[in-house]
Amino acid sequence: MAPAKKLYLHIGLHKTGTSAIQHALFHAREALAAKGVLYPKSVAWLDHSHHSLLLPFWRKEAFDEPFEQLSAEINASPCSTVLISSELFPNIYTQGDRFTRLWQMVSTLAEEIEVILYVRRQDRLAASVFKQWCKSDDVKLAVSPADFISDDLRINMNIEKYCVVWSELPGVTALHMRSYDHERKNLVSGFLDILGLPRDIVSGLENVRANPTMDGEQLIFRHYFNGFDLDQDTSNALLSYILGHLSPKPRLEVFSRDMRKALMERHAKTNNIAFEKHGAKCPPFDDQFEESGHVFRKPSTPEVLDFFMKLSHVDIRLAAHLFDQVMAAGTAMRNGEGK
Repeated sequence: MAPAKKLYLHIGLHKTGTSAIQHALFHAREALAAKGVLYPKSVAWLDHSHHSLLLPFWRKEAFDEPFEQLSAEINASPCSTVLISSELFPNIYTQGDRFTRLWQMVSTLAEEIEVILYVRRQDRLAASVFKQWCKSDDVKLAVSPADFISDDLRINMNIEKYCVVWSELPGVTALHMRSYDHERKNLVSGFLDILGLPRDIVSGLENVRANPTMDGEQLIFRHYFNGFDLDQDTSNALLSYILGHLSPKPRLEVFSRDMRKALMERHAKTNNIAFEKHGAKCPPFDDQFEESGHVFRKPSTPEVLDFFMKLSHVDIRLAAHLFDQVMAAGTAMRNGEGK
């Protein structure tokens, strides 16, 4: 059977509302199919993204099987348009020959490909990623905000580079760049506009916060404990307690105003080029540096002791085990054995 006529490839970026879009699209699959658009289920991950298509690729494993599953689903569907969404796509071009082969497989899925790229002002993106990576059990971010924002390699935030690479890939006929900052209040509806679909397809699904970042008291303590390299079981139990018993408020400013301005100055030239060449329907970033008045910090010693006291009332075994690990880590660091 011939491939689909068109493939919309939504590649993110990270922290631009992708989880909310994926949640809405997955739960509106039947309505989308009625309009001739397939949102594949065969490679959908637990969060309704299509990460299952790319996880083997990033793990250096064979990735033929998920593409075979996807091709079979496309062939069995009467839909002429396919929509795939995963934030694991943007940097695949850095993987040399493996990327070449993967892209050949992507290209066989449809006659033409249109890429959808949501971008976000770099200082806001960096703050959101910092908070998300503190929460993540895969990363357990513990570095300071200053070290985090100074490393250009930590997060690829060159929007122009993404636009150039993805617009010039074989088979790509259009690149739709949109500003998350500008569209976040009508994010899912705006996404459907790109596809030329009516907004009522996702009625009741537009305002779901599918993957909120950690903030407030939760962020302060999670970041603090990440520095002790806890074993996975302890870390999981601790995260569950933090999410269930500490407040995600207030919103904390991870980076100082000067740090944020310096970051934006670093990307000003490439941002302008990206919006001029690829953002015809996309208003450029604003230049407002709003502040919440609450600065990210380390917890004080009394706060840490109070944390352990409250934790012990909920799970005394976890509190004792965690306290022992923190004390051991502190002793090792004082003796020059730790990081």
